[in-house]
Amino acid sequence: MVKIVTGRINSFKSTRLQNYYKEKQLGDGFIARKIMKDSLVYGYNLQRLSTGEEIPFVIRDIYLDENSKIIYQLGPYLFYESAFIYLDKIIDEFIKNKISPVYLDEIGVLELNGQGFDQVINRLIEAGIDLCLVVRNDLLDQVCERYGFKEVEII
Repeated sequence: MVKIVTGRINSFKSTRLQNYYKEKQLGDGFIARKIMKDSLVYGYNLQRLSTGEEIPFVIRDIYLDENSKIIYQLGPYLFYESAFIYLDKIIDEFIKNKISPVYLDEIGVLELNGQGFDQVINRLIEAGIDLCLVVRNDLLDQVCERYGFKEVEII
């Protein structure tokens, strides 16, 4: 089963996913928690839902430390390689321990281009793990087509 929180940019999709997790108390996963610096988005931390643990996930290009290893770029946003290494390890544990559903925030342009959470989603689908995802409403049809989601519940 695939459940999706959808909406426009800055429509509190991450908050809605987090609240859904708190209400259901099933599974585990991650939200991207926005960090502001004055009126600019500084970056995002990847926050694990079950523990609250956070790691740096995305940073705006103007704030980048030269020693950081970047794996993807989307506009002014740079994605830390270390976040994806950490994510892969935790997803392996989820699959091994049959943790379901798995929550991921957010599936979008990177994934449609085979980057970001793309490999993780495919591994979870292969393992038969239920998913709760955040997807912008303008990308919903493309994401469903890419991953072969036939039946989707909008939450």
